[in-house]
Amino acid sequence: MIRRLASLLFLLVPTFPELALGASSLQSFTDLSAPGPTESDLEAEFHRVREHLRSLPEYQDDGAETHYRLGQALHHRGDVKGAADEYRLALERNSTLIEAYRDLGTLLLDRHDYAGAVAALEQAIRLGRRDGNTYYWLGRGLMGTGAWPAAVTALQAATQLNPDDAEAFADLGLVRMAQGDVDAATAALRTSIQLKPDYSDAHALLETVTALRAAPSQVKRAAETILAKMFSR
Repeated sequence: MIRRLASLLFLLVPTFPELALGASSLQSFTDLSAPGPTESDLEAEFHRVREHLRSLPEYQDDGAETHYRLGQALHHRGDVKGAADEYRLALERNSTLIEAYRDLGTLLLDRHDYAGAVAALEQAIRLGRRDGNTYYWLGRGLMGTGAWPAAVTALQAATQLNPDDAEAFADLGLVRMAQGDVDAATAALRTSIQLKPDYSDAHALLETVTALRAAPSQVKRAAETILAKMFSR
């Protein structure tokens, strides 16, 4: 899952020149231009591994737990399509299998299916999975759908359950920025930095809020630009 926020501040400099110092202080991008395997190459390899695992004795049973375990095995190998299929088969056989909803939700986040992720994670929570990570992932999914108030609620729950989660506080700060709530954004980002002093993403976001503090509408616009780039990938 893409968690980087601060690198996206480079996109804001043409619109907000006052952010140039903060953007230039960030580490440079990793060179991702080297050619790699094609999508069809990856799918062919995933298909080979998928069929091999499905042929193993431990995965011959057609029950919900077996499909869930196979989904986990495929998920850990990076086969998101195969894993999603198995999680859904598990849920067809047992619609109350909380872990399958949770893991399907995190997988759909990685596939950028934010609405699908939200639906799966909300169901996991309804069934009783109320831990900080699940609320954090739900908050991320809601950020992807642009549902700011619901994202704030989920991220606040995440920070209450995991009060040491610097990333959850940083995301909460970013959503508060998108709402134009400068004070709440500043508080969340400062907490994130207190928890993780070398967290460059939170520092860069706080610099943005500070530089544009007198114009909340510009804080909102900057956050919307960052979020649009984050969740369009």
